[in-house]
Amino acid sequence: MDKIRKSYKNMGEKAIMTKNNEIGAVILAAGKGTRMGGDLPKVMYPLNGTPLLYYSIYPVRSAGVAQVTLVVGYKKEIIQEYFRCMVDYAVQEQQLGTGHALMCAMDKVNPGLESVLVCYGDMPLYQTSTIKQLIDEYRSNKPTIAMLSVNFENPTYWAYGRILRNAHHEVTAIVEQKDCTSEQLHIKECNPGFYIFNHKWLRENISKLTPNNAQKEYYLTDLIALAVKQQQRVIAIPVAEESEALGINTPEQLKQAEEILESRRERG
Repeated sequence: MDKIRKSYKNMGEKAIMTKNNEIGAVILAAGKGTRMGGDLPKVMYPLNGTPLLYYSIYPVRSAGVAQVTLVVGYKKEIIQEYFRCMVDYAVQEQQLGTGHALMCAMDKVNPGLESVLVCYGDMPLYQTSTIKQLIDEYRSNKPTIAMLSVNFENPTYWAYGRILRNAHHEVTAIVEQKDCTSEQLHIKECNPGFYIFNHKWLRENISKLTPNNAQKEYYLTDLIALAVKQQQRVIAIPVAEESEALGINTPEQLKQAEEILESRRERG
């Protein structure tokens, strides 16, 4: 635990030195994880002896992001006791979707930040280099939204939302798998749920989300279609490795993540 606290201190100092204080991060970590087979918050199940959530926070902080806010809910005390003052916290009392989770965090995000990175606490395989690339693309292209994408040979197995593009290859929307048409289910480019938003635009538009979908939830992904409707620019860049986009929902997937991390260590 002391080693982890020291690593957070070093990452915080690095974020300040790299002058990335214009970008903050919100990590969604409120879920229970019913398929994990236990009673912990999903993000607190151990991966190589360390909570899943640590592997989501670490590369974000290592990429130079100074402020990190966790959205917590189910058994939030366990998360808060472990990470304590290493991060900020927002509470999602009701599980009303990913868009609602981000709504719950907005009061915690420094209003002076230029952009907000949003990702999930149960996706431990993103590499710092990939996150830095997304940040660089955002800075260079100055879109309203920059996001990661991943191409799966069998996208239905992973059940991720599909990325829709127009004839000019521009991103137009993300459709969750439950809401896909039969044609859309064959799209291989998927949304792994990692974004950077223009902060001003996000604050002006987050309240416009509505639960008009099969799950009756507020979808974070609806912000993409909203930006496109407003003729705002959205860009998507692929992850360096398909494995980065794998989320953890079962003990089997947790074991797979351990194997991937071990393979990376062997590659140096």
